[in-house]
Amino acid sequence: MIDVKEATQKAIEHLKSIYQDQDLGKILVEEAERTDDNKFWIVSLSFKKMNPTGIVGESIFADNRSLKTFRLEAESGEVKSMKNR
Repeated sequence: MIDVKEATQKAIEHLKSIYQDQDLGKILVEEAERTDDNKFWIVSLSFKKMNPTGIVGESIFADNRSLKTFRLEAESGEVKSMKNR
């Protein structure tokens, strides 16, 4: 079974693989928890928000971070889902 450090690292690696050509800035771990049944890790990461063209937005009036939540199998660390939060 993977621990919280491994779960967050696997979520970060998955995020980077999806947005490999984008500047994500500093990726922050916002939340990490194991489900009550110990089957999954739920990890939330934040990073620089991008507009639809893939260019990072710089508005001072809006939050400039995106938040994604990953669900990983606790045994293998396999990412099962990624959702907007």
